[in-house]
Amino acid sequence: MRKRDVGLVAGLALLLVIIVPLGACFGDVKIPVSQVWEALFNRTSSLNGEIVWEYRLPRILVGMFVGANLAVSGALLQAVTQNPLAAPNVIGMTAGASLFAVLALLIIPHFPASGLPFATFFGALFAGLCVYAFAWKKGMDKGRFALSGIAFDALFQAAVTGILVFATKGIDAAVIWLAGSLWGRTWEHVALIVPWSVMGLALAYLCYRRLNVLQLHDDVAASLGMRVQAARFLIFLIAVGLCGSAVAVSGPIGFVGLVIPHLARLLTRADYQRLIPVSALLGAMLMIGADTVGRTIAAPIEIPVGILTAFIGAPYFLFLLRRAKLS
Repeated sequence: MRKRDVGLVAGLALLLVIIVPLGACFGDVKIPVSQVWEALFNRTSSLNGEIVWEYRLPRILVGMFVGANLAVSGALLQAVTQNPLAAPNVIGMTAGASLFAVLALLIIPHFPASGLPFATFFGALFAGLCVYAFAWKKGMDKGRFALSGIAFDALFQAAVTGILVFATKGIDAAVIWLAGSLWGRTWEHVALIVPWSVMGLALAYLCYRRLNVLQLHDDVAASLGMRVQAARFLIFLIAVGLCGSAVAVSGPIGFVGLVIPHLARLLTRADYQRLIPVSALLGAMLMIGADTVGRTIAAPIEIPVGILTAFIGAPYFLFLLRRAKLS
């Protein structure tokens, strides 16, 4: 990367490092930033230290990884489909992951939290393959992909609602999880998402050359020696893993994967060597910021982070739809 790009990534990383302790300051109990820094570097048994370490820092870290995963997953899906409207929640992957998670929580007694990433991975994969199959017509059709995704998203959400309506036992955990919130997240959730995030984000970055070539016409990409459909499917699987792991620890959170890649392109243009790390950092900051606002603005009542990201993302989605129609 050029010096300007390295500076951009370093600047965003520094901003993220600043945002993390600031996020730990706010909530039902406000803690001065000096005490937060002291608690981070010199853990004590004080009340503020316990609040920072046991309650706020785990949920901030979970939000950071969830935001990064969803943002990069959206960037990958937009590259694979060559569709600016593609995102995990728009094409049904988030709803498919939610469906499989709800089924696991309701059907399997005492379903372990460590199994949720696998359930949501296969749910996101199932949803993505359904959309992929219906969008295929002698190649990937962009319009069919968007419409198929919207249809399957509605179908899977209806299935989740129907299951909850007719279920008689064990729906409490499913309903809480479906709220799309970082409330109550612990170090166990951090340990759950970190391996998936590290592996998924690293693989996504290693594929940046393939992602750049996929922005060309398929014939041009094939003439450059790329096995286009194999590359698409590999990148699609990485996007599924990132989306599924995020949904597993936070529940369904929408529009991060749609808004952030577009914002990253304004800063980096279309080079995925820069777009992937910038998307990850911006997604992490958006989630931490939205969660901090949600637990502060109406304290002691918490607003789920999914509601705030929807307020940000839904108008932007409508703007993209209108621009696409007019163009």
